[in-house]
Amino acid sequence: MSRMLLAPFPLHGHVFPMAALAAELGSRGHDVTVAISPPFAEQFRKSGCEVTEVEIEPRAGIPKPPVGRGVVASARAAREDRHRVAEERAKLTARLAGEIGRVRPDVVVADAMAPWGADAARATGTRSAALYVTYALNEEVILADMARRLAPRTVRLLRRSRLLRRHPAVRDPAARSELVLVNSVPELQPQHGSFDDRYHFVGPLRPAVADRVDTDRDGPNRLPWEHIEKGPTLYVSTGTFSTRGAEFFRAVAQAFAGTEWCVVLATSHTDPGELGELPENVTARRHVPQGAVLEHADVFLTHAGMNSALEGLVLGVPMAFVPSFWDQRTIARRLVELGAGIVVDPSASAVELREAITGLAADADVRATLAELSGRTARHDGPVRAVRVLEKFAAWGSVGRG
Repeated sequence: MSRMLLAPFPLHGHVFPMAALAAELGSRGHDVTVAISPPFAEQFRKSGCEVTEVEIEPRAGIPKPPVGRGVVASARAAREDRHRVAEERAKLTARLAGEIGRVRPDVVVADAMAPWGADAARATGTRSAALYVTYALNEEVILADMARRLAPRTVRLLRRSRLLRRHPAVRDPAARSELVLVNSVPELQPQHGSFDDRYHFVGPLRPAVADRVDTDRDGPNRLPWEHIEKGPTLYVSTGTFSTRGAEFFRAVAQAFAGTEWCVVLATSHTDPGELGELPENVTARRHVPQGAVLEHADVFLTHAGMNSALEGLVLGVPMAFVPSFWDQRTIARRLVELGAGIVVDPSASAVELREAITGLAADADVRATLAELSGRTARHDGPVRAVRVLEKFAAWGSVGRG
């Protein structure tokens, strides 16, 4: 058996796939140590991992995408942020290097957004693997995205100049790792054929069975499982880092007030108290057991983050997308192309929103497409595939795409 040191990034969307990987490694007898900040430590301890608590400056969630600022103020803020991030990276690299010396792992697995893991592995001469929790990036992916916004001549010039080789996403430690695990499936990876054999698209990295956790089964915060399971049910989650604000969630509640639908809102950084009095058929909580609710959902209104997109695919739930950021827009666009859902305007009226959701729920073509995609996606068994790749890497030092 091997010793593994995992370095997740401390955000829910990053911890979730790393936790699934850690649990599978432990179940196969490997020794797993996880270096993570205290708020996420217990999640790894529950799966039998040794946890080293490391103070990592949290990247606080925001209620909606940031708005623009003046040029001078933005430049100053960006410069200060770069300096702060560089200082933290150096401090965490030294901390992880010490932990590597203590644990002596065969492999360090670091989130692509936790470069201190790869830096520490390189400094100590330890093999390392990177984990992308969304799709991977390279020059071709960035060029394809630019081609949607720029003139063809500009894109050709960029390609010939090779300037994108200096892009941070191309130069970061994850892109240079000996092994790269991607929490995605080929269907959701832009420019899939442009990646070399170091990249393994193992996703979805999620537990095999949804965990129906309801910590307040008989109290006021209990979810209405009898209504969720009876349906029709709309589950709404717009992300744990950047989520929609109270106005959006109120609009959804208004759209389905008094209908036969059971609506569950996962509001994350938006306080449910800001929504005011909700209709009887609408429940709002900051966090809910997503997989358990999705197993009974008829439509999933989502930001199109990779974890949520994959979970919707595995469970065959029609998805309505309200993406906020570039990667979410790419994932949403691809899923619409595949026939798995629709994009909705977050500022749509209550009537428009209700018609879009109910129409999606009744769309037989979407259901048929999802039935096929669900079977294909579920067969990937991300945690098992990822661990098998890591086992070969730990034993032999290299592994083909396979």
